[in-house]
Amino acid sequence: MADANPTKKLHPRNRHLDNYNFDELSKIEPSLKDFVTVNAYKLKTIDFNNPDAVKVLNQALLKKYYHIQHWDIPKENLCPPIPGRADYIHYVADVLARDNNGEIPKGGKVRLLDIGVGASCIYPIIGHQEYGWSFVGSEIIKKHIKTQLKLRVPM
Repeated sequence: MADANPTKKLHPRNRHLDNYNFDELSKIEPSLKDFVTVNAYKLKTIDFNNPDAVKVLNQALLKKYYHIQHWDIPKENLCPPIPGRADYIHYVADVLARDNNGEIPKGGKVRLLDIGVGASCIYPIIGHQEYGWSFVGSEIIKKHIKTQLKLRVPM
């Protein structure tokens, strides 16, 4: 598993169930090559304690799986792990399906509020790209709002 805890199982619909293919991701985001190393088990990995490495990995994942060509956050912000955040979105989808005859509601008619959306805007990105949901995000930190305005999310 790509997660620091290999016993943790990701949601079955999570696009990140398999190990990261660092060769493929490095082609998508060439700067990722600078962070890829080989561990004691002869597997390619990155230092998940290095926020710069995690940020570049996120950029590659967002390009590959969510069609986001430009994503950045201020250096002082924590970098959200994409697989874990995707899990939350899939579990929200499961909860919404319970009140929709077991079917996950999709499209812009599903509207969610992300309180404290932050600079990463990660939940709206994943929720929109996975299910077409519409999000309203609230944020009080002006620097985060400016960062969000630079995002280009394909519709």
